Amino acid sequence: MNPETLDSQLSQFETQLALLSAALVGGQASVLVESATRVQSMAVLLSKVLPSWLASAGHNPQLAQRVKKLQATLAGVLEGLLRQRVQVDRALAALMPAAQNNTYSAQAGTYGRQPYASAGRQSGEFRVLSV
Repeated sequence: MNPETLDSQLSQFETQLALLSAALVGGQASVLVESATRVQSMAVLLSKVLPSWLASAGHNPQLAQRVKKLQATLAGVLEGLLRQRVQVDRALAALMPAAQNNTYSAQAGTYGRQPYASAGRQSGEFRVLSV
């Protein structure tokens, strides 16, 4: 891969990251999905191409700085996506709580028996009835 192609790939990746970040901040779900898909495909492509290019081209400080900036931006966008996911999960849990089979848990507190929604506790007075 020649330097011009790599430069254009990095520019496209930066543009897509900026679009993804703007969609995340703006709360635009359709743009968010589309941008995330593009960023993912470009990240896979760059992860395959960049190491071989860096090994053949030698050390370029501008390229290294640019890649580090992209890495930091991508980490920030990932954190934002994770925060957005938690907010959506919490909102869904508040709107539609999970269906529960029992009103009370099988073991309430430290008791081995179920104190609620069960037969009463034996007092020990008539444990066995003999005839």
